[in-house]
Amino acid sequence: MAADIFLLACAILFALSFRFLFRHLPRERWQFVASLPLRKNSDGSWQGLNLTFYGIFTGLAGGAGVATFILLTASVQIPLATSLLLTLGVLSLCLPAAKIIATVVEKNRHGFTVGGASFVGIMVAPLLLWVADLLAQRYWQVTLPILPMLAAMAIAYVIGEGIGRLACISFGCCYGRALAQSPRWAKAWFATVHHVFIGKTKKIAFAGEMESVRVIPIQAMTCVVYTALALLCAALYFRGEFGLSFSLALIGSQLWRAWSETLRADYRGGSKVFSAYQFMALLAALYGIAISLIMPAHADLLPSLQQGLKALWTPGVILSLQLVTLIMFFFSGTSTITTGELRFGLADDWRSQAGCERHEGGTAGNPSL
Repeated sequence: MAADIFLLACAILFALSFRFLFRHLPRERWQFVASLPLRKNSDGSWQGLNLTFYGIFTGLAGGAGVATFILLTASVQIPLATSLLLTLGVLSLCLPAAKIIATVVEKNRHGFTVGGASFVGIMVAPLLLWVADLLAQRYWQVTLPILPMLAAMAIAYVIGEGIGRLACISFGCCYGRALAQSPRWAKAWFATVHHVFIGKTKKIAFAGEMESVRVIPIQAMTCVVYTALALLCAALYFRGEFGLSFSLALIGSQLWRAWSETLRADYRGGSKVFSAYQFMALLAALYGIAISLIMPAHADLLPSLQQGLKALWTPGVILSLQLVTLIMFFFSGTSTITTGELRFGLADDWRSQAGCERHEGGTAGNPSL
């Protein structure tokens, strides 16, 4: 009951946040969060390094994913050190993969691909857990519950990607088809619920030439589907249904990725009919089915939400989550595809006040005036 109430509260928080963000993020104001001056130009302006909301939401997604993994693994009494080491191992592989695969598949050295990074994570996570289990048995005479840990990792990935799609709305990437060029059913469904992106520096504007065009809100759809899927799988997890929660989270998310890309208009590598990322998604789904069939069920474990929350509320975990969020923010949020020009000066009221002070000072210093 406590887990259900907790997850319901999370669902309400997501719903309220998404309602606001889906409406505002496509606007021009919501792409850049800050610009740092780097060097001064000859005309007195400064060249700036742009920091983006894409980075903020990617960092929050990473932090939320890691927090979810720790919460779920701690609820089945998996040592915190083991969870943190596995998280570090997966992130150390997935973060570089997000850029490398985007460069190879999309020929885009400025971008990142969550699809490619998740594919790498899905492939290597069982291997990392297998190695961790061997080490635990050898040095501590403890057997790790691999299927519950895989389920926790799958749920953490789904919630992280769901939140991370907010970054795509902010930057205008991963955009959907124009409604005018969509199937009849899509025109009817999204006639009143769609996205219109504003801003020349949005990717949909400079890469897709669809600024101010009504498009299918595929990023928002993925955001809702993934967060709802993660919450449902978490509810199954807290009931001890580890195999079902793992299968549903992994296979459901990959099948959605494979289908949803048919509604996208951006270049995804490969042919226009079937992209490289759709192939990765289907392969990952098959991989997930195979793993769920061969792993032991661990039906004797009963997760405890209280234990999971207790593990989260420790200084070391809080600092670790902040560090993960900051690393992912700067890794993905320092824009290499846009430039900035900054100018600094005094506000008009301060300039006029300074002039008055100089005038009053001169009068007081010379009584003959």
